Amino acid sequence: MKKLLMLFLCSSAVLKVFGGTYYIDDKKGDDNFDGRSAGKAWRSLNRVNKQVFEAGDSILFKKGGIWEGQLTPMGSGTAKAPVVFGAFGTGALPEIKANGHFKDAVLLKNLQNIVVEYLALSNFDSTVPFQKTGPTGVRILAEDIGTLHNIRLANLYIHDINGDNKKGSAEGYGIFWDCQGPKPSNIEHLLIENCKVERVDRNGIRGNGTFSVRTKWFPNKYLVIRNCLLDDIGGDGIVVKAFDTAMIEHNKLFRTRTRAKDNAVAIWPHSSDNTVIQYNEVAYTQNDNWANDGQSFDIDGNSRNTIIQYNYSHDNEGGFMLVISDLINKDNVMTTGNIIQYNLSVNDGLNRKRLFNFAGVTDSTIVKGNIFYNDGPKYTTEVTDIENGIPDHVSFDDNYFLFAGKNYGVFTKSPKQYSKVYFNNNVFAGNIIGLDNLTNLKSSANVKSNRPKTSPKSKSFPWMYLPEKLRALVPGFPESLYQSYISNGPR
Repeated sequence: MKKLLMLFLCSSAVLKVFGGTYYIDDKKGDDNFDGRSAGKAWRSLNRVNKQVFEAGDSILFKKGGIWEGQLTPMGSGTAKAPVVFGAFGTGALPEIKANGHFKDAVLLKNLQNIVVEYLALSNFDSTVPFQKTGPTGVRILAEDIGTLHNIRLANLYIHDINGDNKKGSAEGYGIFWDCQGPKPSNIEHLLIENCKVERVDRNGIRGNGTFSVRTKWFPNKYLVIRNCLLDDIGGDGIVVKAFDTAMIEHNKLFRTRTRAKDNAVAIWPHSSDNTVIQYNEVAYTQNDNWANDGQSFDIDGNSRNTIIQYNYSHDNEGGFMLVISDLINKDNVMTTGNIIQYNLSVNDGLNRKRLFNFAGVTDSTIVKGNIFYNDGPKYTTEVTDIENGIPDHVSFDDNYFLFAGKNYGVFTKSPKQYSKVYFNNNVFAGNIIGLDNLTNLKSSANVKSNRPKTSPKSKSFPWMYLPEKLRALVPGFPESLYQSYISNGPR
């Protein structure tokens, strides 16, 4: 956790120490001016793109202005004096519309110590059902450059991007980072905060790159995504791709996978180590075609040491949680070292009818201190679905399962599939069937632990959303729910 503390410190507010200020006005500006005052502002994106900016420079677009085209700036700042792209004046955020004429509304190629804030960005081509270029709002590209440092995206409104909702090269993105070679290239300290992303096909915020496979492992480092709102996203919401040490917190994601028919989840890491996902609200992820995924969260292939904690998940059609490994080989390690704790799940899995899905062979997953509540209409929900392999060293400790409506929680898998899944000191209340199928089930009566009793550190989020019916059953919550069983089973 020391690395995470450094991550927070490095992602604090930037310090502006020197540099000039440039103004851009879409109505009264003139590219023949020097741009150094609001009265002598530049007019076009072309003029901005021709300038090589220096450390400490600020480039400010007039609020209420609209520019059709692409921002492709040149020039990097320093750690103490970044180059800042922002806004001045009053009114609506200044907007850059790519309109399908450019792949990216904003392209940050091989730049570092850069801030982009207080802009609206869109890339919608009304002449086609979807663009085939892989359109984005903001693309951060590290190409054959080595390591780029300190990129901050803040207070952006990114909307209406019509890429393809089928996984592939034509997918669209609100915010996208990409690292290409041949020289190993990556990004260190990427901060995305206070952004709103809506009506984007296919991905809200995610990355990709050449160096995410273990034989070419050169990961990005230190990602923070916080206080963002994502709504009406065609496919995946936030995907942590090819990062070592990431924090995804205090975000709200509503209505993801609204148009995609293939696999998509609201928040998940892939090919990433040491990811923490916490204090997020995730709701209404869709799965209307009975396909895979549609969950709130996923710990995906080639990932190690992921923590998912203190999140509020509700009304997600595909379920609460997916834990999966890719095909394990020299390029992909087994997904391992997973902790899923102190989350609140309400009415997840209403359509796909499963709460947890373990797919492939994963190792070392602790599910502790979560509350799973369901009061939906009459149907059955597979509490722990297991497919395409048997997960190893899975431990459900101190969880509270309540099926309070007309629906039933069921355990229907075979004893062999449950053979390495341990259930210790959980509460199963309401309509739950199939506990006899659990080969490693221990109740609080026969569980002994010499460790002191603990309860969640957070006493408010997500517990402030606890359903009243459940709150009435546990008036001493949260302390009354937790017996602090520490599994002594194998890890």
